[in-house]
Amino acid sequence: METPASQPPPPMFPRSRIYHSYYSEEKTFSAPSANTQQGNQLPSKVYNKGLKDLEDNDIEGLLSKLSIDELEDLNNDFDPDNSMLPPSQRCRDQTDKEPTGPYKRDNLLKFLEEKAKTEKDWDDVCPYTPGVKRGKVYDSDSGRNSEEPEVGKMEMPIEIDLDDDEEELECALVSAPEKDLVDLAGILGMHNVLNQPQYYNALKGKTQDETTGTTFNGIIQSYVPRIVPDEPDNDTDVESCINRLREDDTDLKEVNINNMKRLSKERIRTLIEAACNSKHIEKFSLANTAISDSEARGLIELIETSPSLRVLNVESNFLTPELLAKLLRSTLVTQSIVEFKADNQRQSVLGNQIEMDMMMAIEENESLLRVGISFASMEARHRVSEALERNYERVRLRRLGKDTNV
Repeated sequence: METPASQPPPPMFPRSRIYHSYYSEEKTFSAPSANTQQGNQLPSKVYNKGLKDLEDNDIEGLLSKLSIDELEDLNNDFDPDNSMLPPSQRCRDQTDKEPTGPYKRDNLLKFLEEKAKTEKDWDDVCPYTPGVKRGKVYDSDSGRNSEEPEVGKMEMPIEIDLDDDEEELECALVSAPEKDLVDLAGILGMHNVLNQPQYYNALKGKTQDETTGTTFNGIIQSYVPRIVPDEPDNDTDVESCINRLREDDTDLKEVNINNMKRLSKERIRTLIEAACNSKHIEKFSLANTAISDSEARGLIELIETSPSLRVLNVESNFLTPELLAKLLRSTLVTQSIVEFKADNQRQSVLGNQIEMDMMMAIEENESLLRVGISFASMEARHRVSEALERNYERVRLRRLGKDTNV
């Protein structure tokens, strides 16, 4: 359909944008239906959902009846961030003023500076006065803005005008009570003449009382430490344990000689050899006994031969990383050890090769659940953690009566 010369120019957006709405709200047009008969030209409501059913002649007829301002408003209703629109319509020129000349940066900056100087500043609700706080004062103790002083605090701060004569200032200080001088010393930061409670009370605006002292000679009570009883010594009878282990006593399931540094190395070797004969021992602890590799080598045979041993603790000793790796490797024979603690040895750095050996031994072991060794390598820590999680999963499946072939 041709457009008469008196009608406004066509819109600056594509016709396809009319067929589909990019907004959720409902727009209503009053237009003649394309399916109505010639005799009944009744207006009908057309919604966005039905715009695609209209013919092109109806759309052109609707647009031809709009004024230039209505077309501009309709064009502004579309989303400028829509990627379906061309850049010329997403970034259209909206300036109506004619340019006054070419762009000059220096002139523009000069104009902005002059305009800023000539404009009046905003009127302050409370004019600025030196030394006076405007607004509410924030109280850090209560966490809120307080207008009235709380109980136990000074009603008004100490005000001193240092511009007055020295004689008046000296008279004011001489006649002031010592309690106020203590507060003044705390405000001025003279903490060397005050005790700690007096200083912090002065900073927080609290009054001095009998607990902190109201004079410069105030003495505060010292903190009385809580008396903690010492841990009792390990009273394990080593001779009795050795005899019962040799006889394979069924009631002896735990041997604990932790912190017994005065125990001779020979007795420790004898104890380890006797533990190899027991088939019922479940926990063996030798933490902080100052044993070295020569005494701890017997633990390899104990781990490989004892089917009942579950927990082994050799922390805080003088074992080398090589021996620790052999101990972990020996757990693969019976795979009955559940907890292995060997941290805090004299040589804190294990070495990359030793850590990899320990890591592989833990991954092959299907019974270990807790390992007390500090690995420096991130890979070793991660893989050991995953191996222990798999072992916990096996325990859970075994508890449920399922197959443990994970």
